[in-house]
Amino acid sequence: MLSLIYRSEAAEGLPNDEIHDLMRNASRFNAQNEITGCLVYHRCHFIHMLEGEENMVRKLFGRISKDKRHSEIILLNLEENKFRLFSQFSTIYNNFCDESDQILHKKMLFHQVFHGSEIFKSPGSSKITLWVHVNKLLKKKTKLSFG
Repeated sequence: MLSLIYRSEAAEGLPNDEIHDLMRNASRFNAQNEITGCLVYHRCHFIHMLEGEENMVRKLFGRISKDKRHSEIILLNLEENKFRLFSQFSTIYNNFCDESDQILHKKMLFHQVFHGSEIFKSPGSSKITLWVHVNKLLKKKTKLSFG
């Protein structure tokens, strides 16, 4: 089982409905290909964790890396795991008008997804990397914290 985490920036001007479609399609594709993980979108940035059979995860990351809907792709973590950290694929996205509601809602969703996963079974760095980078993303330009 391979876990891969990356971050990226959404292409300038990417419409919200296209982001929503991208996340919905990712969930459908991943379910069909036994890929689990978590995809978070906030303020034009993605953090994406993929986990599954090594060849499939690497092939999918190759496709994702060529996708013009985002850029500045940075690989944050690549690790072999004995257990899936997530039993299904989750997406965290919303577009409330009130910025503070967006942040609070995303933090609550991520907290539920993260703590509702099988993450406690894995002592590896994937769970720490995911937690740290999502926390940083959601704390940008805000005094709200998460814990």
